[in-house]
Amino acid sequence: MRFAALLLALPLLAETTALDGKRIHYTITGTGSTPLVFIHGWGADHTVFAAQVAAFSRTHRIITFDLPGHGQSDPQPNPTMDTFVRSLDAVLKSTRASKPILCGHSLGAVVARQWTRLHPNQSRSLLLLDPAIYQLPPGAADRERWAEGIRRLAQSFGPNHEKAVRERAISVFLSNLYVDATPRDLRMSMLRLALTPSPQTAESTLAALADLTLWTEDPLPLPVLVLRAGQRPPPGEEVFLKSLFPKLTYQFLAGGSHYLMVEDPTRINAELARFLKAN
Repeated sequence: MRFAALLLALPLLAETTALDGKRIHYTITGTGSTPLVFIHGWGADHTVFAAQVAAFSRTHRIITFDLPGHGQSDPQPNPTMDTFVRSLDAVLKSTRASKPILCGHSLGAVVARQWTRLHPNQSRSLLLLDPAIYQLPPGAADRERWAEGIRRLAQSFGPNHEKAVRERAISVFLSNLYVDATPRDLRMSMLRLALTPSPQTAESTLAALADLTLWTEDPLPLPVLVLRAGQRPPPGEEVFLKSLFPKLTYQFLAGGSHYLMVEDPTRINAELARFLKAN
């Protein structure tokens, strides 16, 4: 893959740590002192941040890792959001990363937010790229229906379906994350990557979002950048996110796809650099 190849040119130190007896793969590079930790989303791995690693390794200590069951990390049985948060915590402890900047994409943004909620005042700032952070309906019954919809979608990726059915479901799911201008080679690269985790990991990882305890709307008082991509901004999203992140900087990137950091790294890196300089 084009973004994986970019990493080969960098002086990466590849290491592993352990979570519940299973290996978590991570990399370290960069000459700066401030830790900048990248957290990928569903069906991806650390290589999707290759362009960001290359750009910010001159100013930060860059840490990437693979969530359990993704990339080079061992799978965990029935992983939950707690599993992913603890995997991040294991990497931070192994690398002795104090007061990190956490940059999460999609589901990785939920991991970053949840770790920060559980470890108050330990994150320096959050960089959330097209985050899977949603405003749920107010009623308990409606919230449970929303969660059940997530679980049903996740099940379509799981081991109870034949391979062809699973792969078709994943392909359709990914197609909804692109815009018309998204290059075909990027679409195919992300599809190949998304088909790599086991069916159990694919199902459990997405189903982790159905945990309604994740969606308590408690504010986090630290600087937060949200870069949202698409054809048009979700109605009311900026106001909602401001209630979660009072020190929010919100940028809508019209015409970008969900994999914005891969599709348009120059633009994304510029936005990240601007925020990091100011915060």
